[in-house]
Amino acid sequence: MSVINKTDICYWLEKIANALGASATVPVNYEVENINAISGDILSALKPGDHVIKVTGAMKHTYTVSYKGVGVGQGICLTYVDAGTVETVAYDYTGSGWAYNSTDHTTLTPDA
Repeated sequence: MSVINKTDICYWLEKIANALGASATVPVNYEVENINAISGDILSALKPGDHVIKVTGAMKHTYTVSYKGVGVGQGICLTYVDAGTVETVAYDYTGSGWAYNSTDHTTLTPDA
């Protein structure tokens, strides 16, 4: 049995990551207190798959970037899902930057 050292592991992980390309990127996490008032700098930096974590006291809720368009007239959607709720927060990109659009709450009900 051969011994694999840390250098070998890093070498092979780098080879795998290069072969996978962009799909090997790790989501970025940003923490905010108000999901409806995220700074334009954070919104501009986000890409699909990244996470925005809403911190409310001791609770943390993870929203995932589920859509992001590029350019004026496009926007970004952040989606939170738990056992009973789907919440989507939308922002629009305007000529003067990012603007909060809306929050949509959907209550999930089990099939009868």
